[in-house]
Amino acid sequence: MEISHSIAQEIVQQMKNVLSQEINFMNSKSIIIASTDPSRIGNFHAGSKKAIENQFPIVIENNKQYSGSKKGINVPINFGEKVIGVIGITGEKEKVIKYGEILKKMTEILIREDFIKDDILQRRRRSRQIIEKLLTSNSNSYFSENFEHFSYDYSIPHVSIVGQFTELTNFHYKEIYRILDQEFVAAPEYKYIILNNRIYLFVQLSNYKTIKHSIELLANKITYSIGDTCCFGIGPISHSEEEAKESFHLASETLNWNLLYFKQSLFEYNDMDIGILLSNLTNKTKLTFNTKILNNVPKSEYQELKKVLLTYGEMNKSLSKSAEKLFIHKNSLQYKLNKLLKYTGYNPKILNDYVILFLAFMCKN
Repeated sequence: MEISHSIAQEIVQQMKNVLSQEINFMNSKSIIIASTDPSRIGNFHAGSKKAIENQFPIVIENNKQYSGSKKGINVPINFGEKVIGVIGITGEKEKVIKYGEILKKMTEILIREDFIKDDILQRRRRSRQIIEKLLTSNSNSYFSENFEHFSYDYSIPHVSIVGQFTELTNFHYKEIYRILDQEFVAAPEYKYIILNNRIYLFVQLSNYKTIKHSIELLANKITYSIGDTCCFGIGPISHSEEEAKESFHLASETLNWNLLYFKQSLFEYNDMDIGILLSNLTNKTKLTFNTKILNNVPKSEYQELKKVLLTYGEMNKSLSKSAEKLFIHKNSLQYKLNKLLKYTGYNPKILNDYVILFLAFMCKN
Protein backbone atom coordinates (compact mmCIF):
# COMPACT_ATOMS: atom_id res chain seq x y z
CA MET A 1 0.00 0.00 0.00
CA GLU A 2 1.35 3.43 -0.99
CA ILE A 3 0.15 6.66 0.60
CA SER A 4 -0.84 9.40 -1.84
CA HIS A 5 0.73 12.84 -1.69
CA SER A 6 -2.59 14.47 -0.79
CA ILE A 7 -3.24 12.16 2.17
CA ALA A 8 0.36 12.45 3.38
CA GLN A 9 0.21 16.24 3.15
CA GLU A 10 -3.02 16.30 5.14
CA ILE A 11 -1.40 14.12 7.81
CA VAL A 12 1.73 16.28 8.20
CA GLN A 13 -0.38 19.42 8.40
CA GLN A 14 -2.58 17.90 11.11
CA MET A 15 0.52 16.77 13.01
CA LYS A 16 2.02 20.26 12.85
CA ASN A 17 -1.21 21.77 14.19
CA VAL A 18 -0.88 19.48 17.22
CA LEU A 19 2.89 19.52 17.81
CA SER A 20 3.90 22.91 16.36
CA GLN A 21 7.00 21.37 14.69
CA GLU A 22 8.09 20.84 11.07
CA ILE A 23 6.85 17.42 9.88
CA ASN A 24 7.85 15.28 6.87
CA PHE A 25 6.35 12.14 5.37
CA MET A 26 8.60 9.78 3.39
CA ASN A 27 7.24 6.95 1.25
CA SER A 28 8.56 3.37 1.17
CA LYS A 29 11.31 4.49 -1.25
CA SER A 30 12.50 7.16 1.22
CA ILE A 31 11.31 10.08 -0.94
CA ILE A 32 9.76 13.03 0.90
CA ILE A 33 6.23 13.13 -0.55
CA ALA A 34 4.74 15.59 1.95
CA SER A 35 6.21 18.24 4.25
CA THR A 36 5.32 21.39 6.14
CA ASP A 37 8.44 22.74 4.38
CA PRO A 38 7.47 22.60 0.67
CA SER A 39 11.08 23.01 -0.45
CA ARG A 40 11.91 19.51 0.81
CA ILE A 41 9.21 17.66 -1.14
CA GLY A 42 10.71 15.29 -3.71
CA ASN A 43 14.07 14.94 -1.98
CA PHE A 44 15.64 11.65 -0.97
CA HIS A 45 15.78 11.12 2.83
CA ALA A 46 18.57 8.73 3.86
CA GLY A 47 17.49 8.73 7.51
CA SER A 48 14.10 7.30 6.62
CA LYS A 49 15.80 4.60 4.52
CA LYS A 50 17.63 3.51 7.66
CA ALA A 51 14.40 3.55 9.68
CA ILE A 52 12.67 1.37 7.07
CA GLU A 53 15.54 -1.12 6.95
CA ASN A 54 15.73 -1.43 10.75
CA GLN A 55 11.95 -1.07 11.27
CA PHE A 56 12.83 1.08 14.26
CA PRO A 57 12.84 4.84 15.01
CA ILE A 58 16.01 6.70 13.98
CA VAL A 59 17.24 9.73 15.92
CA ILE A 60 19.28 12.11 13.75
CA GLU A 61 21.78 14.08 15.81
CA ASN A 62 22.73 16.69 13.20
CA ASN A 63 21.92 17.84 9.68
CA LYS A 64 24.95 16.11 8.15
CA GLN A 65 24.42 12.65 9.62
CA TYR A 66 22.21 11.40 6.75
CA SER A 67 21.89 12.72 3.22
CA GLY A 68 18.79 14.87 2.70
CA SER A 69 17.93 14.66 6.40
CA LYS A 70 17.74 17.15 9.25
CA LYS A 71 18.14 16.56 12.96
CA GLY A 72 15.10 15.13 14.66
CA ILE A 73 13.39 11.76 14.90
CA ASN A 74 12.05 9.53 12.12
CA VAL A 75 9.54 6.79 12.90
CA PRO A 76 8.51 3.92 10.57
CA ILE A 77 4.76 3.68 9.91
CA ASN A 78 3.11 0.28 9.74
CA PHE A 79 -0.03 -0.81 7.97
CA GLY A 80 -0.74 -4.38 8.95
CA GLU A 81 2.60 -6.18 8.98
CA LYS A 82 4.27 -3.91 6.43
CA VAL A 83 6.22 -0.65 6.77
CA ILE A 84 4.60 1.75 4.29
CA GLY A 85 6.55 4.90 5.05
CA VAL A 86 8.24 7.07 7.63
CA ILE A 87 7.07 10.18 9.44
CA GLY A 88 9.69 12.57 10.74
CA ILE A 89 9.69 15.55 13.06
CA THR A 90 12.46 18.14 12.78
CA GLY A 91 14.06 19.66 15.87
CA GLU A 92 16.48 19.24 18.74
CA LYS A 93 16.76 15.65 19.95
CA GLU A 94 15.77 16.46 23.55
CA LYS A 95 12.65 18.29 22.38
CA VAL A 96 11.30 15.93 19.72
CA ILE A 97 12.25 12.44 20.91
CA LYS A 98 9.29 12.38 23.32
CA TYR A 99 6.93 12.81 20.35
CA GLY A 100 8.08 9.69 18.49
CA GLU A 101 5.47 7.20 19.70
CA ILE A 102 2.68 9.79 19.63
CA LEU A 103 3.59 10.67 16.06
CA LYS A 104 3.54 7.01 15.03
CA LYS A 105 0.20 6.18 16.64
CA MET A 106 -1.60 9.29 15.38
CA THR A 107 -0.30 8.79 11.84
CA GLU A 108 -1.29 5.11 11.75
CA ILE A 109 -4.77 6.00 13.02
CA LEU A 110 -5.22 8.65 10.31
CA ILE A 111 -3.98 6.25 7.60
CA ARG A 112 -6.30 3.51 8.83
CA GLU A 113 -9.26 5.91 8.85
CA ASP A 114 -8.46 7.02 5.32
CA PHE A 115 -8.13 3.41 4.19
CA ILE A 116 -11.53 2.58 5.69
CA LYS A 117 -13.11 5.58 3.95
CA ASP A 118 -11.55 4.59 0.62
CA ASP A 119 -12.60 0.97 1.11
CA ILE A 120 -16.17 2.04 1.85
CA LEU A 121 -16.29 4.18 -1.31
CA GLN A 122 -14.93 1.29 -3.38
CA ARG A 123 -17.56 -1.04 -1.87
CA ARG A 124 -20.32 1.44 -2.67
CA ARG A 125 -19.22 1.66 -6.31
CA ARG A 126 -19.01 -2.10 -6.58
CA SER A 127 -22.39 -2.54 -4.89
CA ARG A 128 -23.94 -0.04 -7.29
CA GLN A 129 -22.65 -1.97 -10.30
CA ILE A 130 -23.83 -5.32 -8.95
CA ILE A 131 -27.31 -4.24 -7.85
CA GLU A 132 -28.18 -1.77 -10.61
CA LYS A 133 -27.45 -4.49 -13.18
CA LEU A 134 -30.29 -6.45 -11.57
CA LEU A 135 -32.68 -3.51 -11.34
CA THR A 136 -32.51 -2.38 -14.96
CA SER A 137 -33.79 -4.28 -17.97
CA ASN A 138 -32.73 -1.68 -20.54
CA SER A 139 -29.22 -2.42 -21.81
CA ASN A 140 -28.93 1.16 -23.13
CA SER A 141 -29.89 2.81 -19.85
CA TYR A 142 -27.68 5.12 -17.80
CA PHE A 143 -27.16 2.45 -15.16
CA SER A 144 -25.98 -0.21 -17.59
CA GLU A 145 -23.46 1.78 -19.62
CA ASN A 146 -20.45 0.33 -17.77
CA PHE A 147 -21.76 -3.15 -16.92
CA GLU A 148 -19.53 -4.83 -19.47
CA HIS A 149 -16.46 -3.71 -17.49
CA PHE A 150 -17.07 -5.91 -14.45
CA SER A 151 -18.06 -9.44 -13.57
CA TYR A 152 -19.83 -10.94 -10.59
CA ASP A 153 -20.82 -14.50 -9.73
CA TYR A 154 -24.59 -14.34 -9.39
CA SER A 155 -24.78 -18.14 -9.23
CA ILE A 156 -23.76 -18.00 -5.56
CA PRO A 157 -27.01 -18.09 -3.49
CA HIS A 158 -28.11 -14.57 -2.53
CA VAL A 159 -30.95 -12.85 -0.69
CA SER A 160 -32.55 -9.72 -2.18
CA ILE A 161 -33.94 -7.11 0.22
CA VAL A 162 -35.69 -3.77 -0.37
CA GLY A 163 -36.47 -1.13 2.28
CA GLN A 164 -38.43 2.10 2.49
CA PHE A 165 -39.90 4.48 5.05
CA THR A 166 -43.61 4.43 5.82
CA GLU A 167 -43.68 8.20 5.28
CA LEU A 168 -41.76 9.64 2.31
CA THR A 169 -40.59 12.91 3.84
CA ASN A 170 -36.97 14.05 3.73
CA PHE A 171 -34.74 11.15 2.74
CA HIS A 172 -31.51 11.37 4.74
CA TYR A 173 -29.08 9.74 2.31
CA LYS A 174 -25.89 10.59 4.23
CA GLU A 175 -27.21 9.36 7.57
CA ILE A 176 -28.61 6.14 6.12
CA TYR A 177 -25.35 5.42 4.28
CA ARG A 178 -23.47 6.12 7.53
CA ILE A 179 -25.57 3.48 9.30
CA LEU A 180 -25.20 0.99 6.43
CA ASP A 181 -21.43 1.49 6.34
CA GLN A 182 -21.18 1.13 10.10
CA GLU A 183 -23.30 -2.01 10.23
CA PHE A 184 -21.60 -3.84 7.37
CA VAL A 185 -18.01 -2.54 7.41
CA ALA A 186 -16.81 -6.00 8.45
CA ALA A 187 -19.36 -7.90 6.31
CA PRO A 188 -18.30 -7.77 2.62
CA GLU A 189 -21.06 -10.24 1.74
CA TYR A 190 -23.54 -7.35 2.12
CA LYS A 191 -23.91 -5.18 -1.00
CA TYR A 192 -26.14 -2.11 -0.64
CA ILE A 193 -27.23 1.05 -2.44
CA ILE A 194 -29.85 3.76 -2.03
CA LEU A 195 -31.85 4.47 -5.17
CA ASN A 196 -35.05 6.46 -5.68
CA ASN A 197 -35.78 6.67 -1.93
CA ARG A 198 -35.40 2.93 -1.46
CA ILE A 199 -32.65 0.88 0.17
CA TYR A 200 -31.53 -2.18 -1.81
CA LEU A 201 -29.43 -4.96 -0.28
CA PHE A 202 -28.01 -8.00 -2.05
CA VAL A 203 -26.56 -10.44 0.47
CA GLN A 204 -24.53 -13.54 -0.21
CA LEU A 205 -26.34 -16.30 1.65
CA SER A 206 -24.64 -17.79 4.68
CA ASN A 207 -27.10 -18.14 7.55
CA TYR A 208 -30.62 -17.01 6.61
CA LYS A 209 -31.69 -16.42 10.22
CA THR A 210 -28.60 -14.29 10.85
CA ILE A 211 -29.35 -12.16 7.78
CA LYS A 212 -32.94 -11.65 8.92
CA HIS A 213 -31.74 -10.64 12.37
CA SER A 214 -29.22 -8.19 10.86
CA ILE A 215 -31.90 -6.53 8.70
CA GLU A 216 -34.31 -6.24 11.63
CA LEU A 217 -31.56 -4.54 13.67
CA LEU A 218 -30.78 -2.28 10.70
CA ALA A 219 -34.44 -1.27 10.36
CA ASN A 220 -34.63 -0.44 14.05
CA LYS A 221 -31.42 1.63 13.96
CA ILE A 222 -32.55 3.60 10.90
CA THR A 223 -35.99 4.14 12.44
CA TYR A 224 -34.42 5.37 15.69
CA SER A 225 -31.95 7.65 13.92
CA ILE A 226 -34.30 9.16 11.33
CA GLY A 227 -37.48 9.18 13.41
CA ASP A 228 -39.57 7.51 10.68
CA THR A 229 -40.47 3.82 10.53
CA CYS A 230 -38.26 1.88 8.10
CA CYS A 231 -39.68 -1.37 6.70
CA PHE A 232 -38.08 -4.08 4.56
CA GLY A 233 -39.31 -6.79 2.21
CA ILE A 234 -37.17 -9.85 1.55
CA GLY A 235 -37.41 -11.87 -1.66
CA PRO A 236 -36.81 -15.58 -2.30
CA ILE A 237 -33.27 -16.94 -2.42
CA SER A 238 -31.72 -16.66 -5.90
CA HIS A 239 -29.12 -18.84 -7.65
CA SER A 240 -28.56 -16.92 -10.90
CA GLU A 241 -28.69 -13.43 -12.38
CA GLU A 242 -32.20 -13.94 -13.75
CA GLU A 243 -33.44 -15.35 -10.45
CA ALA A 244 -31.85 -12.40 -8.62
CA LYS A 245 -33.71 -9.93 -10.87
CA GLU A 246 -36.98 -11.69 -10.12
CA SER A 247 -36.11 -11.85 -6.42
CA PHE A 248 -35.68 -8.07 -6.29
CA HIS A 249 -39.02 -7.65 -8.05
CA LEU A 250 -40.71 -9.91 -5.52
CA ALA A 251 -38.90 -8.23 -2.62
CA SER A 252 -40.35 -4.89 -3.81
CA GLU A 253 -43.86 -6.37 -3.96
CA THR A 254 -43.37 -7.85 -0.49
CA LEU A 255 -42.25 -4.44 0.79
CA ASN A 256 -45.32 -2.78 -0.73
CA TRP A 257 -47.55 -5.32 1.00
CA ASN A 258 -45.68 -4.78 4.25
CA LEU A 259 -46.06 -0.98 4.00
CA LEU A 260 -49.78 -1.26 3.27
CA TYR A 261 -50.91 -3.78 5.86
CA PHE A 262 -48.24 -4.61 8.44
CA LYS A 263 -45.51 -1.95 8.76
CA GLN A 264 -43.14 -4.52 10.26
CA SER A 265 -39.37 -4.07 10.27
CA LEU A 266 -39.13 -7.11 7.96
CA PHE A 267 -41.68 -9.13 5.99
CA GLU A 268 -40.77 -12.18 3.88
CA TYR A 269 -42.05 -13.17 0.46
CA ASN A 270 -42.29 -16.72 1.82
CA ASP A 271 -44.98 -15.45 4.22
CA MET A 272 -47.02 -13.87 1.43
CA ASP A 273 -50.36 -15.53 0.67
CA ILE A 274 -53.19 -13.39 -0.66
CA GLY A 275 -50.67 -10.58 -1.01
CA ILE A 276 -49.13 -12.42 -4.00
CA LEU A 277 -52.44 -12.01 -5.80
CA LEU A 278 -53.38 -8.49 -4.69
CA SER A 279 -49.94 -6.95 -5.10
CA ASN A 280 -49.98 -7.94 -8.78
CA LEU A 281 -53.32 -6.29 -9.51
CA THR A 282 -53.31 -2.76 -10.90
CA ASN A 283 -54.59 0.01 -8.65
CA LYS A 284 -57.38 0.60 -11.15
CA THR A 285 -58.52 -3.03 -10.98
CA LYS A 286 -58.47 -3.04 -7.17
CA LEU A 287 -60.37 0.23 -6.95
CA THR A 288 -62.96 -1.02 -9.48
CA PHE A 289 -63.56 -4.20 -7.48
CA ASN A 290 -63.70 -2.35 -4.15
CA THR A 291 -66.18 0.19 -5.50
CA LYS A 292 -68.40 -2.44 -7.11
CA ILE A 293 -68.79 -4.42 -3.87
CA LEU A 294 -68.63 -1.75 -1.15
CA ASN A 295 -69.86 1.41 -2.82
CA ASN A 296 -73.05 1.55 -0.70
CA VAL A 297 -71.22 1.22 2.63
CA PRO A 298 -71.42 4.67 4.33
CA LYS A 299 -68.01 6.30 4.75
CA SER A 300 -68.73 6.86 8.43
CA GLU A 301 -69.14 3.10 8.97
CA TYR A 302 -66.55 1.79 6.50
CA GLN A 303 -63.59 1.29 8.89
CA GLU A 304 -65.76 -0.13 11.67
CA LEU A 305 -67.43 -2.70 9.40
CA LYS A 306 -64.06 -3.62 7.90
CA LYS A 307 -62.70 -4.34 11.37
CA VAL A 308 -65.77 -6.38 12.21
CA LEU A 309 -65.47 -8.49 9.06
CA LEU A 310 -61.72 -9.13 9.44
CA THR A 311 -62.11 -10.06 13.10
CA TYR A 312 -65.02 -12.34 12.29
CA GLY A 313 -62.83 -14.22 9.80
CA GLU A 314 -59.82 -14.27 12.12
CA MET A 315 -61.97 -15.90 14.82
CA ASN A 316 -63.10 -18.55 12.33
CA LYS A 317 -66.59 -17.01 12.09
CA SER A 318 -67.32 -17.53 15.79
CA LEU A 319 -69.79 -14.89 16.97
CA SER A 320 -68.86 -15.23 20.65
CA LYS A 321 -65.08 -15.10 20.12
CA SER A 322 -65.37 -12.23 17.63
CA ALA A 323 -67.60 -10.22 19.99
CA GLU A 324 -65.18 -10.84 22.84
CA LYS A 325 -62.20 -9.61 20.83
CA LEU A 326 -64.12 -6.53 19.64
CA PHE A 327 -65.38 -5.81 23.19
CA ILE A 328 -68.99 -5.70 22.05
CA HIS A 329 -72.09 -7.78 22.76
CA LYS A 330 -72.79 -10.75 20.50
CA ASN A 331 -76.08 -9.16 19.44
CA SER A 332 -74.23 -5.98 18.42
CA LEU A 333 -71.89 -8.05 16.30
CA GLN A 334 -74.81 -9.80 14.66
CA TYR A 335 -76.36 -6.39 13.93
CA LYS A 336 -73.18 -5.12 12.24
CA LEU A 337 -72.83 -8.25 10.12
CA ASN A 338 -76.40 -7.81 8.99
CA LYS A 339 -75.52 -4.23 8.03
CA LEU A 340 -72.92 -5.56 5.64
CA LEU A 341 -75.52 -7.80 4.05
CA LYS A 342 -77.89 -4.84 3.77
CA TYR A 343 -75.31 -2.49 2.19
CA THR A 344 -73.68 -4.97 -0.19
CA GLY A 345 -76.05 -7.89 -0.79
CA TYR A 346 -73.32 -10.29 0.37
CA ASN A 347 -73.85 -12.31 3.54
CA PRO A 348 -70.62 -12.60 5.65
CA LYS A 349 -71.90 -15.88 7.15
CA ILE A 350 -71.79 -17.56 3.73
CA LEU A 351 -68.23 -18.59 2.85
CA ASN A 352 -68.24 -17.41 -0.79
CA ASP A 353 -69.80 -14.09 0.18
CA TYR A 354 -67.30 -13.63 3.01
CA VAL A 355 -64.38 -14.13 0.59
CA ILE A 356 -65.79 -11.51 -1.79
CA LEU A 357 -66.24 -8.98 1.04
CA PHE A 358 -62.79 -9.74 2.42
CA LEU A 359 -61.10 -9.22 -0.95
CA ALA A 360 -63.06 -6.01 -1.57
CA PHE A 361 -61.90 -4.53 1.74
CA MET A 362 -58.32 -5.66 1.12
CA CYS A 363 -58.27 -4.05 -2.31
CA LYS A 364 -58.39 -0.63 -0.67
CA ASN A 365 -56.04 0.29 2.15
